Amino acid sequence: MNQNDYFELLVYMITSAAGLEGEPRIYGPLRMIEASQRLCRLMLAENPENQDLKELVEIIESGKGKTMSDEKAFYQMLQDAAAKLVDFVN
Repeated sequence: MNQNDYFELLVYMITSAAGLEGEPRIYGPLRMIEASQRLCRLMLAENPENQDLKELVEIIESGKGKTMSDEKAFYQMLQDAAAKLVDFVN
């Protein structure tokens, strides 16, 4: 990753946090998981064969759109993504 990639992610996270005032409460977790997905993709650029990262991106991609339509499924995706992180430390 280069400094521009880090800076772009930093800008996204800070402006997302700043823009939360007055938005529905579910937007905070959505923005956090979107930032996580962006970070995963930056990490994949350096290590494109990392199967755990690919699976994590897929978990996030398949569930983040359920934010407003199926809040329970969205939170299940967050739990699945957190559980996938265990594969990174094993």
